[in-house]
Amino acid sequence: MWSLKKMHRLGELVAAIAVVISLIFVGFEIRQNSTIVQSAAAQAVHENFAAWYTAAQSDPTLLELSTKGMRDYSSLSETEKAQFIAMFMAFCSHMQDAFLKWREGSLSPELFRGWEYVSMNFLSTPGGKAFWDERGYMFTDEFHDYVVNDVMTREPHPLARPWGAFGIEE
Repeated sequence: MWSLKKMHRLGELVAAIAVVISLIFVGFEIRQNSTIVQSAAAQAVHENFAAWYTAAQSDPTLLELSTKGMRDYSSLSETEKAQFIAMFMAFCSHMQDAFLKWREGSLSPELFRGWEYVSMNFLSTPGGKAFWDERGYMFTDEFHDYVVNDVMTREPHPLARPWGAFGIEE
């Protein structure tokens, strides 16, 4: 017959096994939820940038204006400057969102890197730099510092061509 002490030990063993099984299950659920969160974050970032690109490409006048502004921000009329600012505030807001998702781990480094290159292409132009000098203060300190100390200080890729229109160094 089982003694009370043996039954107590058996109960502790069963409880310990149940805890381990529960922790394994919780770990699996967390991993699965993390994957779902990353997928949702990536989808949201993609949709934001896709909508921005779709809006830009559907308006040839806006594309011409943005190319003109990236080359020479000071050449823009008052109305053109307002349009350029609106267009690039939207882009930088999407970029900040992607940056924050990347920093928190819900956007993979591989997906973020593509948008990082696009932001380098735009913000490394003379007009992009002038825009950021005027409007960069409107973003979070962390994103602002990242753009100033990382994005804008890197050597642009030799093939970098904003909108495919001109080389950054032109």
